[in-house]
Amino acid sequence: MRFRLFLSRVAQQQGIILLFIIAVATLWLAATGRLTLYIHQRYVVFTTSMAVVALVMASASVIMQSRTHQHTYFAWWRRVAACVMVCIVAGMALLVPPTALTTTTATQRGINKGAVTRLSTDKLSQASIFAQRDYSHLTIKEWAGLLAQTHDITFYRGKTVNLTGFVTPDTADSQIFYVSRFVVTCCAVDAQAVGVPVYAPGWRERYQPNSWVTVTGDFAAHPQQHRQQPIVIMPRSVTSTTQPKEPYEY
Repeated sequence: MRFRLFLSRVAQQQGIILLFIIAVATLWLAATGRLTLYIHQRYVVFTTSMAVVALVMASASVIMQSRTHQHTYFAWWRRVAACVMVCIVAGMALLVPPTALTTTTATQRGINKGAVTRLSTDKLSQASIFAQRDYSHLTIKEWAGLLAQTHDITFYRGKTVNLTGFVTPDTADSQIFYVSRFVVTCCAVDAQAVGVPVYAPGWRERYQPNSWVTVTGDFAAHPQQHRQQPIVIMPRSVTSTTQPKEPYEY
């Protein structure tokens, strides 16, 4: 009897309980520094603040309902279904470890698609991009944008790159992989994959898709004059590494 009464109360308050779980999960992600795996950095403070407000409101609502509770009849199957739903959501929110977006998502959404790699002409002409003749500060997004703007190999000569990203296969050329990252505008839902092609025959024998690597090398024309990837990185070194604390670009 007590168990059925407990189920009835859970069913009545399932919305509040779900709100409580989401708020706690959000605060936990913020405290562990992993909230940025899901949202843009600029929204962290706002999201955390709203989670605190939601937690306070959910707690207050539970207290008020417990004081004014009146027993309402619920069918047994409805009580069980409500409890199962709450348990599933709680398990997903609190037990499943947060991870960054993967190669699978990059392949599904496409590499260098949409407006994310379209750098403006003004930005390309800014001397600050190459001010100190040190090109290691350029990101994957910036190099991908430059490659989308021009295929003139003379523009890239003498510009050494040093990029860290995850390995994404090129579906059209088995000798190429992309050193890739996701660019987040608002949250992980709208993230777009960007990448720079690396010419490395036999790379699958050394590196697994979705593994993180640091690529150092120079740009050159594709040895086989590939139409889709006319310019690639000829790597001097490809070193396996771990996923950085900030895996996305913005």
